[in-house]
Order: sequence, then structure tokens, then C-alpha cells
Amino acid sequence: MRCKDEKKTVLDEIINYYIESHDFNGLPVYNMEHYDCNILCELIDEGLIEVLSEREVINPHIKGFDFTIPINQQKENISKKTNYSVLYPTRKALESIPLDYTKPYSVLMQKGEKQFKIIFFNIEILERYVNNPKFVIMDCGYRGNIYVKDEYIDDKTIDNEYIKNYGMAYIDGKHLERAMGVFVCDLAKLSSQKQMLWKGFELPHQKICKINSGFVDNLINGNWVNEIWIFHALIEEMIVINEQCESIGIPKLFNRTFGTGFSEMPEGFRNILMPTLKNYYDFVLVLEKVIVHNISYKTFQKNAPCMQSIDRKDESGKNKGSLLMLDEWLNKNIQTQENLTDLIVEPLRNIRKIRQKPAHELISNEYDVTLHQKQFDLVNDTYTAIRALRLFFTNHPLAKEVKVPEHLVSGNGIVNH
Repeated sequence: MRCKDEKKTVLDEIINYYIESHDFNGLPVYNMEHYDCNILCELIDEGLIEVLSEREVINPHIKGFDFTIPINQQKENISKKTNYSVLYPTRKALESIPLDYTKPYSVLMQKGEKQFKIIFFNIEILERYVNNPKFVIMDCGYRGNIYVKDEYIDDKTIDNEYIKNYGMAYIDGKHLERAMGVFVCDLAKLSSQKQMLWKGFELPHQKICKINSGFVDNLINGNWVNEIWIFHALIEEMIVINEQCESIGIPKLFNRTFGTGFSEMPEGFRNILMPTLKNYYDFVLVLEKVIVHNISYKTFQKNAPCMQSIDRKDESGKNKGSLLMLDEWLNKNIQTQENLTDLIVEPLRNIRKIRQKPAHELISNEYDVTLHQKQFDLVNDTYTAIRALRLFFTNHPLAKEVKVPEHLVSGNGIVNH
């Protein structure tokens, strides 16, 4: 009887530590109050505890995944109290634990779920934060995070709502359809109210969702992600083009350039979330302002070595539009077998053409999953046009010294998530 009571005492210590710790951590052997190697070995044999050590994982204090560690190795890891090993109750040991079902994601952890299990949600949940000025969304395409602005940190309605990491995800199907994935350990830190809110957006068919590979490489495998988000690459191309213009001796092509830091990016210059007409047209408006409306007609009005200017006015005395001037200027100054109008100008005209519809018509908002693909293609076409423009500038003798990032030169690793 004494042995049974002692075994219960040891197991309860491990279970209580796991349940009561902030992040559902395991109990380090060296911190045990009731350490007994023989009892621990029995608990391992009975499938009630498992042991992680620095031999198996970098950080044994969290159980990120389900592991299959040989029993003999687990026993060896707890053979001395001084070993750097950590104890976890198994799902079997946690079966009788009282559960708080107002916290559905905490419940998963209380049942012994691995911390890095990814739960997939309708992308609509992210719009709640994007459209709320109390929050900041740090979005880099394949992943991001959500946190409260400093001035609203004490707002009780927010409950310190914070998602450390979310990943861009995709739903298998005929069309490109985005979702988002979040680690269950991050969800478990939300308040009851917010966990229930997120639960309402959880996708019913989890198995047909796939997380972006960069999210896994970066946050699970601990590798650097060397791919460049196409939105960042587009901004970098514009910066290089302006530097090339300066080097050639003509005014900068773009009146304004931007940075790739989350606070430096133009608002709305990212993948649309919910595929609605409103979101799509709002994005096209941003893209038009960033690229097309941003083109300076002054660039085309100054002569430089190997560069001839063109008139601002047409034959009737009216000012030409920037895209018309760009078309005329390119075809006057660049000798190539490429059709410059089709390659560079038409994709930019297409942005303006799409923008004209909501500008001149009353549009009813609609949900259309194909808009994800339409935006995807629009951004790719725009990038191809701007990159081609930068490549033509690169051939100018006075632009040879302008440094171009290697990923822009090769074009490898530039991705549209």
C-alpha cells in the first residue's frame, strides 16, 4: 500500500506541475520533490509518464511533438536526479483530469496534445485584427504575428490578446484558397472568451489544410527562410530603379519608395484575406497608388547619355498620362526584340483598368474564392513588368555600378504566398 501511495505521490507531482505551469511544461528531474528512480521506471513501464532529455531535443521543457523514445533510454535519462531530463504525464495519465471546456485549446493541452500541433482557421479570423486599429499585424507572407498596440494594452475588452505566430495555410481544392494555422500552445494562452471566439472560426476539415513550408522550416526546424516575399521584392526593385535613374542622371522614376519592414510597408500591400470583391478592389487601389500613380513624368523629360527625352504634351497640347509617356519613352530609348508595351506597360495599364470599375460604378460586394488566384496573377504580372524595367536600366553604361541584391539578379527564391 505504501508503494502504491508513493507512486501516486510521484505521478501527481508530475501531473500537477504540467497542468499548473504557464506553458504546460514538463517537470525537470532535478527539481522533483519526490524523486524515486524505481517508481519513475515503473510509471514509464505503465505508460503513465514519458521522459525527454537534451539528448533527444534542444529544449526538453516543452513537448512540441509526439516522440517514440525507447523505454530503456528514458529510464537511463532519469537514472540520476542531476540528469538534465524532463518528465511529462502521458495522455493515459491525464484521462481523469478535470477539464475547463470554456477553454477548448487549453483542454487539448490538458489532455496531453503536442504543443506544436497546428490548428487551421478560416482566414476571416485574421480580418478581425487587420480591420481593428487596436492591433498590429506583422505580416511577412508565409507567417506573421498579432499583438496589441501599446496604448491599448490595458483595454480589458482585449484580454491581452496575442498570437505569437500564425502561418499562411492553404485548403486543398480546385482553386487557390488561403487559411491560417496557429500552434495550439499559443491558442491555449488566450482567455476563455477569445478561445471560444477562435473556436468559431476553426475549419471543420483540418486534414485538407496545409501550412506554408516556410512556417515549418523557420519555426519548427529552426532554419532560416531564404525565400523573398514578392511584395518585398517589388519594393526592392523600385528602390534599385530609382538608384539607377540617379546614376544615369535623370529624375527618379518613382516619386516615393517604401521599406520592407512591417511598419514601412504601404497599408494593404499584402495578400488579400477573405476573397471578396471589396478586398480585391481595395488591394488594386493600393497597388495602383504604389506603382502606377507613383510614376514621375519628370523622368521622361530630361536628356542623358544614351537617353532621349520626350515631350510632356501631345499634338493637341494636352498633357500625356504617365503610362503613355512610359510607353513612348521606352520604345524610343531601348532597342530590343521584346515587345516593351506588352512586357512592361500593359500589365500596369491592367492595374488602372481594374481600378476604373469601382471608381466609376456602384459595385455589390461578393464572395468569390477565385479572387485569391486573380490577385496572385496580378501581383506576378506586376512584378514581372517592374523587374523587366530594372533589367533594361541595368544595361545602361552609367547604371553598371548600382548594386542589385543577388536575389533580384537571379530571380530565384522570390515567392508569392
